[in-house]
Order: sequence, then structure tokens, then C-alpha cells
Amino acid sequence: MNNKNIISGIDIGTTKIVVIIAEKKDGAINIIGFGKSNSDGLERGIVVDISKTIKSITKAVKQAEEQANIEIESTFVGLTGDHITGINCTGNISISTGDYRNPAGERITQKNIDKVLEHSRAINLSPERKILHTLSKEFKVDERSGIKNPLGLSGNRLEANVHLVTIARNIENDLRTCIEECGIDIDGFILEPLASSASVLDINEKKLGSILIDIGGGTSDIIIFNNNSIIHTGAIPLGGENLTKDIAYGLNTSLENAEFIKCKNGVAKESLADEQKIIKIIGTNGREDKEISEKYLASIIQPRVNEIFNLAKNEVERSDYNGDFTFGIILTGGGASLNGIIDIAQEIFNMPVKIGIPDTINGKAEIINNPRYATGIGIIKYVIENKKVLKEQFEINNNNSSINTFISKIKNVFNKIN
Repeated sequence: MNNKNIISGIDIGTTKIVVIIAEKKDGAINIIGFGKSNSDGLERGIVVDISKTIKSITKAVKQAEEQANIEIESTFVGLTGDHITGINCTGNISISTGDYRNPAGERITQKNIDKVLEHSRAINLSPERKILHTLSKEFKVDERSGIKNPLGLSGNRLEANVHLVTIARNIENDLRTCIEECGIDIDGFILEPLASSASVLDINEKKLGSILIDIGGGTSDIIIFNNNSIIHTGAIPLGGENLTKDIAYGLNTSLENAEFIKCKNGVAKESLADEQKIIKIIGTNGREDKEISEKYLASIIQPRVNEIFNLAKNEVERSDYNGDFTFGIILTGGGASLNGIIDIAQEIFNMPVKIGIPDTINGKAEIINNPRYATGIGIIKYVIENKKVLKEQFEINNNNSSINTFISKIKNVFNKIN
């Protein structure tokens, strides 16, 4: 896959693995390969069984490769889980040179910007953690604040306000092991809610204030935007899989049946459910079939949905932003498809709520109109829009890249022989 216009991304979730191969052509982004498999071997974004995870990834990769008629050599990978934390930090430097201070200041160069961003990353982290993203919020030149790009401006001091995303090294390494065992190099890791925001939020939602809640299988990710900057990221260890388990326990049925019932008949809010609508529950392992009302099913689902949104609200309140969110809440991810979920979110957050659809690139309607695939599509969008930033991030995070690349190439050779 040497064509620079071809990009691949892998969304490794708790319940599913999605692989997307896309081509940028004539200014448009087109999905040319799509693969999906059940995610075995992961819990809440963390690998708990390497061999099962490798098999799941391989299955999805092969589907996408066969559809695109292209072999994936390297890819970008989404990263999620409650091990991820966001920190707002500040760095500042003097840009005056020599003993003489020019009252008008010196012109700011790219070297100055790189240096102040490096200073903003100089925080005390435990050895087992690392910085995944340095997301600049704004710059300040002397007394002028709210500057998005200070390149070429004049001043004596430069300050950067950034949002740092940190991750657990061992969890990243486990995912890296799984991908490389599939014979694929990693171009970089991307925070999954950051990727999802690239596919479902427009410029006005990022500028005027919005909260994206990506309800995945094992976790729900939160990312907050204002003034076209990320002001907070976080994750809670609950998602759609918890709803499925609640239904399985409540109805004494299998997880497979519970997932089917949730997707087909689930309603997030009990008052919106129909007591007259009867749902047949197929008995498992010799148990008798039974019938329940849609309202009874909703009574099992609603408490967990309330818990997810209340925890998400607590996460939002942890941010240092006290202004308005003009565009309110945007829900995406597989859990956002649950009937009635908008009503509960509106009650808990007391602000506008909508479902975020990743229809920002070209592909089959069942893919681009489905919030389940917001992260996979978002990885592609984010890579195309942030090539320079991702290259710098990759160089910072891979000091031994030449050794890693050599090892990966040797692995690829043996994998292809096998």
C-alpha cells in the first residue's frame, strides 16, 4: 500500500473491530474497503487475550483488503479506555534574542512554536505513562491572548495553552503487539473521541461550544470543544455492553439474545415505551420461552442509561470551562442508536441533544449514516486533516523508530511467508 492517497484506520473496540481503507481522489474521500468482526479478547479498550484479539483484527483486515483489493502494510489505530486522561498545561518562553530587548519584540518562528510546545509537555509523569497528543488550545503573545497561530507575529514572550492526552504505555504496547503480529506497521495511535469528532462535528460546533459523547461497547468517551479548541477529554468505564448484560441478567437469557433484544426492541426511557407491545424471549439451554412488555424491558435499560449520562455529566463538570455550549450534546457511537436516548440526555444535561452521523466521506449508506462507525471514519478524516501534527507526534513518541521499523519489516516477511 505505497499509494500516498490510500489511508487505512482500525477502530479496536470492546464489542467490534472496524477496518476502513479509504482513498483521497479529486478532493473527495472514498471508502474502498470495509471490514468488521466481533471483538474477542478486549475489555473496555484493554487487551485481555492477545491471541483472540489478533484473530479478530485479522478477520476484519482481510475483509477490508479483499474489498479494496489492496494489502494493508501500515495503519492508524484508535485508542480508547478509562486509562486515558487529559491535562490542561501551559508553557512559555522568551523570544527576545541577546541582551537588547526590542520594544516591538522579535518575529515568532516555527522553531519558537516548537520550543514552547515542548515546554508545555514538560510535566511530571509516572514512568508507566506517556503523552499521546499535544492539542494546542491557544497561544498568547505578550499580553495578546486567544491567538490560534502565532507564526510571524512579533513579541517578547510566547505562551502556549495546551491539552495533553496521556495514556498507559503497557496498554498501548499490547495493542501494538496485536497489530504487528498481524503483519501491519503502525503509523500512529489516535484518541478515539478525537477521531469521532472529526467525522461528526462541524466547524461551528467546535467554535461555539459542544460536548461529544461517544457511547461505545465498554466505555463512553467525552470530548469538549469551544473556540475551535479541545478543553477537556475523559472516559467512563460504561457503555452499550453494560446495557446488554443488564438485560441478560434481568431476563435470564443469553448475552447474544440480550444484544438482539436491545437493538431491536430497546427503549432508553420507560415512559416512552409501550406497555401493550409484547416481546417474545426465546428460552436458552432448555428454558421455556416467555413474554415481556416493551415497558418492562425499558425499566431494565433506563437506570443504566441514567448512570452513563450522570457520570458523563460529572466528567463535563471536571473541565475548567464555565461558558455556554451553544450546540449542546452530540451523541455518537453504537449506543447512540438506542430509541429514546435523546430524551434522557436532554433531561440530565438540560441542553440541546442530537445524534452525530459520520456522513463526511463517501461510502455505502449503511456505513456513513451509522453512528457505530463514527470512530473508524473519523480516523481517516483526522489523518487527512492533521498529517503534519501526526508526523510530529509519531517522531516524538518513537525515539527508537528505526529499530521498531526494522523489527516490524522482519515480522512482515515471516508473516507473508507463512
